[in-house]
Amino acid sequence: MRKIVQFLLFIIFGAVIVKSQQLTPQEIIQKIDDTERVMSSQSKFKQTIVTSGGDVRTLEAISYSKNKNEKQLMIYEAPNRVKGDKILMLNDGDDIWFYTPKTDRVRHLASHAKRQKVQGSDFSYEDMAGGSLEEDYTYKFIGEEVIDGRDCYKIELTPKPEGPSYSKLILWADKERYISIQIEYFEDGELTKRLSLSDIVMIDDHWTAQKIVMKNLMEGGETIMETDEIQFDIDIDEKIFTTKNLKKR
Repeated sequence: MRKIVQFLLFIIFGAVIVKSQQLTPQEIIQKIDDTERVMSSQSKFKQTIVTSGGDVRTLEAISYSKNKNEKQLMIYEAPNRVKGDKILMLNDGDDIWFYTPKTDRVRHLASHAKRQKVQGSDFSYEDMAGGSLEEDYTYKFIGEEVIDGRDCYKIELTPKPEGPSYSKLILWADKERYISIQIEYFEDGELTKRLSLSDIVMIDDHWTAQKIVMKNLMEGGETIMETDEIQFDIDIDEKIFTTKNLKKR
């Protein structure tokens, strides 16, 4: 009888420990934000756009970010037709400016323009903005699932009134590394795009996806972003995140 009581106490105690280790949806979201919103970064990347008709074109750019992605600057380096184009995002993407040396003008994008494609890719401006999941969405845990061999949390995200334009997102986050593995985007309740993140490695103490693929499920085609070089937590001059700097060659 004594052994049975000890066994039952062991089961109950074990269940309490397991329950205490379970994270709330808010804690999961906070951990994902902590992983993906870095203090600063500088990277070089290649963006390959594959159209529904099979046409392929490749762009190369350098990117800077600061203050947990609140400030971002992208400078295109190739091919020649986009060389020197710059995109500046401030206030987590609420303010976006575009500069092209063709006109030597800085243009502030209207709020509705955030849904436009960036350089003809399958990423919109708001897709590339650096907002916070916790601040921009309401969220609920809807299960667990294995994606690409990784155990993931499955979370439904609903944009707040001032948040992104999608009707909802479904996000799969690695349970061990707290980094997004897959995101599905819905517009008016219909699945329109799917983002997949892979080649995840640790760089400068940050889990980093070196390959990101956005599939356009409505129009066909996809855009692949591959990181060539990246550094985190480095000193970046605040002056580069200004509209005045955009015209500098």
